[in-house]
Amino acid sequence: MKSLMLTAAAIAFAAMPALAQDKVELRLATVFDANGQEQWQPVLDDFNKSHPNIEVKMEATAGSGAAVYPDVLRTAMASGDPPDIFFMWGGSQSEPFIKAGQVADLDADYQKYGWASKFPKWIVDRLKFDGKSYGVPLHGQGMGFFYRTDIFKSHNLDVPKTYADLEKACDTLAKDNIACASTGGKYGWHVMRLVDYFLEGTCGPDVHDQLDHLTASWDQACVVAAYQRLKDWTDKKWLVPNYLNVDPTDARIPVYQGQAAMIMEGPWFEATLVADQQDESQYDFFVPPTDHAPDRYSAFPEQWMIAKGSKHPDEAAQFLDYLSSVDTEKAHPDAFQGSPLIGNTPDCSKTPLTCKVAAIVQSDRPAYPPTDQAFVKELMDSYFEVQDGIVAGKVSPADGAKLMQQRAEAWKQKQG
Repeated sequence: MKSLMLTAAAIAFAAMPALAQDKVELRLATVFDANGQEQWQPVLDDFNKSHPNIEVKMEATAGSGAAVYPDVLRTAMASGDPPDIFFMWGGSQSEPFIKAGQVADLDADYQKYGWASKFPKWIVDRLKFDGKSYGVPLHGQGMGFFYRTDIFKSHNLDVPKTYADLEKACDTLAKDNIACASTGGKYGWHVMRLVDYFLEGTCGPDVHDQLDHLTASWDQACVVAAYQRLKDWTDKKWLVPNYLNVDPTDARIPVYQGQAAMIMEGPWFEATLVADQQDESQYDFFVPPTDHAPDRYSAFPEQWMIAKGSKHPDEAAQFLDYLSSVDTEKAHPDAFQGSPLIGNTPDCSKTPLTCKVAAIVQSDRPAYPPTDQAFVKELMDSYFEVQDGIVAGKVSPADGAKLMQQRAEAWKQKQG
């Protein structure tokens, strides 16, 4: 009997390493900053506890946005050791990875888990490429100006209804040495939001879309006018001084300090206010007017994708289905602010600003995409080069429009 017990113990001991090795580790690549990582770690912890055979670990490339993160992913893909799941924007940001065969086709998982019925049709369709689904929606992000209500009130300012109203507000604030808005020029994409807004206003929806698709010339009067607005806002100190090398994550500081009245952000900004211990009651949100019908706003989808090189695609899909659950999202409202998941609406008593943005995103109001979701990286580098040159005073608005068109033509020629 004793020998049998020893044999059984030996068999159990020998099996222990195998059982340990059976635990699947999933790598989750994100662009979350410190605040985002803090919000998301409990989501991962809960999943790991409820799925003892799987452990999800987060890898963050914080603060760089679309300027650096895609290159980090490309390097990982080329090395043959990609993250199992990775965060990605829609449009041109995800397209190169799909074309390179580096992203798993999720059509079968969409059928298995019923994901198409869990999200609004517009965002599911926006994330398709050649009719196939490659990503699971995370956010439907709408952007506009978050502003200090106390500063507006003390200067007798109302929410602008026209672009002229906005300029008048900026001029009023500047006379009191308060910047109209704060922005961070490092990486380019934060200033891009303003340039996109200026283009929407000076060119109108149809031409703006044509510019994004390179079917209209960038060397035209409305583009020059948009670049002139960028120059004017900089020269008149309607934007915080010396912003070109400011990290976007630091752009909020002048707003907190009362040195600037507004900042262009999305629904994630409310959680940032809470994390930074700011008084939310002093903030509100509005979509800046374009003076066009339809009066569009900037919005973009964000998604989770599974790498084609993942060794654990089934477990990765299981994790994404866990994220695509009303119960999961309600348990972690801060992590899922801006989620388009049907059946999960933000608690307006707790997150009134997020609720306001979500109501716009979930409405039928049309939106235009940020340029970095319309252009490939090569074109975005040119876009950033032009806007930075105008801000630095090295390129005139007219020359900037010409240069952007030259870069567009050169890129089209490369494509044949």
